[in-house]
Amino acid sequence: MANEIATITIPSELDPHERWAGEIIAAEKELEKFYKRANTVTKRYIDERDTMTAPSKWFNIFYANANILQSAIYAQLPKPAVSRKYTDYNDEVGRVAALIIERAITQDLDDPTDNFDSCMRNAVQDRLVPGLAAAWLRLETDTEEISIPPTPGNDVYGADDLKELGPQYQITDQRICVDYIFWQDFIWSPCRVWEERRWVGRKAYMTREELIERFGEEKGKACPLNFVASGGMKYADQGSTPKEDILKKAVVYEIWDRTTRKVIWYSKGMTSLLDERDDPLGLKGFDPCPKPMLANTSTSNTTPRPDYYMIQDQYVELDTINNRISMLIQACKVVGVYDKGQPAIARMLKEGFDNDLIPADNWAMFAEKGGIKGQIDWLPLEVVVVAIRELNGAREVIKGQIYELTGIADIVRGASKASETLGAQQIKAQFASVRIKKLQDEVARFASEIMRIKAEIMIKHFDPQLIIKKSNIMVTGNDEYIEPAMQLLSSEADFEWRIQVNADTMSQADYAMEKQDRIDFMTAFSGFMQQLPPLLEASPEAAPVLVGLVKWTVAGFRGARDIEGMLDKALDGLIKNPQEQKPDPEAEKAKAEQQMQQQEFQMKQQEAQAKAQAEQAKAQLEMQKMQAEMQLEQQKMQMEMAAENQRLAMEQQKMQLEMQMEKQRQEMELYFEREMGQLKLTNAEALAEVKLETARAQKAQVQSGSNSSNS
Repeated sequence: MANEIATITIPSELDPHERWAGEIIAAEKELEKFYKRANTVTKRYIDERDTMTAPSKWFNIFYANANILQSAIYAQLPKPAVSRKYTDYNDEVGRVAALIIERAITQDLDDPTDNFDSCMRNAVQDRLVPGLAAAWLRLETDTEEISIPPTPGNDVYGADDLKELGPQYQITDQRICVDYIFWQDFIWSPCRVWEERRWVGRKAYMTREELIERFGEEKGKACPLNFVASGGMKYADQGSTPKEDILKKAVVYEIWDRTTRKVIWYSKGMTSLLDERDDPLGLKGFDPCPKPMLANTSTSNTTPRPDYYMIQDQYVELDTINNRISMLIQACKVVGVYDKGQPAIARMLKEGFDNDLIPADNWAMFAEKGGIKGQIDWLPLEVVVVAIRELNGAREVIKGQIYELTGIADIVRGASKASETLGAQQIKAQFASVRIKKLQDEVARFASEIMRIKAEIMIKHFDPQLIIKKSNIMVTGNDEYIEPAMQLLSSEADFEWRIQVNADTMSQADYAMEKQDRIDFMTAFSGFMQQLPPLLEASPEAAPVLVGLVKWTVAGFRGARDIEGMLDKALDGLIKNPQEQKPDPEAEKAKAEQQMQQQEFQMKQQEAQAKAQAEQAKAQLEMQKMQAEMQLEQQKMQMEMAAENQRLAMEQQKMQLEMQMEKQRQEMELYFEREMGQLKLTNAEALAEVKLETARAQKAQVQSGSNSSNS
């Protein structure tokens, strides 16, 4: 079957139904490999697995990188700029026409019911994950039935005419819907480059009621409801798309054939086409969709390849290293083996508490075997720790390779080093923006094409009054150019307008830069406007050139577009016709007299002002003199008070010093008196002791003499 599809040929004489059946089979076969890869990458992005029982531990840096890039590429609604192909400064009608388009296509961007913002965010995610992002634009028109009462006489419609005309309707509202297209719902003819495509198409999922309403009773009931919600779409595993849906639907292919400029609606299982119509929109590019954002294509095939596959080796290696680290961390624990004959060792870890002893049997034998060291052996944790340390280093190296390949620097991820200087961080930010600029430009191109198609549909199919209402151009001060501008828009055979979305308008808003831009504009504009009146007065013939130069300068500032009309009116008022400036003698004489009177009045007024200023200056001098004298007197009093305070302080210090010296003298006298008394007491005691000893000696001598005489 695969070989048969791969070699299918589509002769031009085939029935239209058979032809488109073969076209769709061939296109889906061409994209089959991409579908499988995209589904695998999507499951990897959202980590579609049971994390509680999964044997491996992923390091899902791909999810983090995709989210970082998504925020760096698209963070806010864009601000499209519309201009004519030739931006002549004096083309006021063209300028107002461009302003009408710009305001009309942006007035509903921030409307919660509008899908543009959600479409852009989904598309950016599809570009970064599966690698294909698409959008589709539709025109919706609301109408209501009106009644035209029949009137006799010369009126246009009578009762019979109204009966033949049938019910009449009028447009109440029109809008352009921007639909996000799921990456597997967008198909196109196989081609080498996008410009060689023959047709583009999308899948629509319709219920039975929607089929009958769109294609009629017969075809709506005959169309098979062949969409199977369970398991998702073809090539998609269970879980990648919703699998529970109570409504049965049919897969309808809406195909825009560029070769015949026809739109075809086809469904598998039908024997004929559901519908075929001529080009309903009349767009210059025919396709109601922008060129999709395709990842990593070449000039040999437009089939995209997800970004993940371009560096899949690094992602897989990172997962392997992270899984090994996880396993080693689980193994990094206190575990070992012990002698089964010594259960006391196991009890030490399970039952042992502080200051608790575990009895051991056969202590003598236990001690002979070396005690605990000879009975137990632990797992060598130092080997595991070293392995974990080395694997952590290897993981950082792989992460660095991934950041280098994806262009996501530290500065993009919001990370920085304390040792880095401001200049180093600015250089990193600059080169990081260069790396991701290609993606930013691609998203800006995608948004620009959406806006261009939206604007072209508006101009070619909207009611002119509705365009004026949606643009709210009446408040811009360009009333005289609104009607010619609408006539210009309606008369354009092709869409000759440039619609551009800059990438920086969708990234994070830099309010400081926006404020600085406005300050620069006001500085440059105010400086030039100060020099403009003297130049016009000196050289009236140079007025058109000078005013044109100012308009050209203002047109270069993106933020001045809203007030450009008011500036143009003010500048045009400065231009005067030299023929109307011929001098009138009487007028010149009256003007001279008036100027002399004004000068005399100004001189008198200046004299009065000078006199008043002199009086005021004199009074101010007197006041200053009085204030100076008062200040001197106050300073003198302050100095005298300070001197008196100092004298009093010195006297007080002198008295305190004298009192302190007197106190010390008294203390010394008391000390000496105590010492002398103690000394006298000591001397008296010594003298008494001497006398006592002398008496004792004398007594002993007397006794000795008596004994001698007796003998």
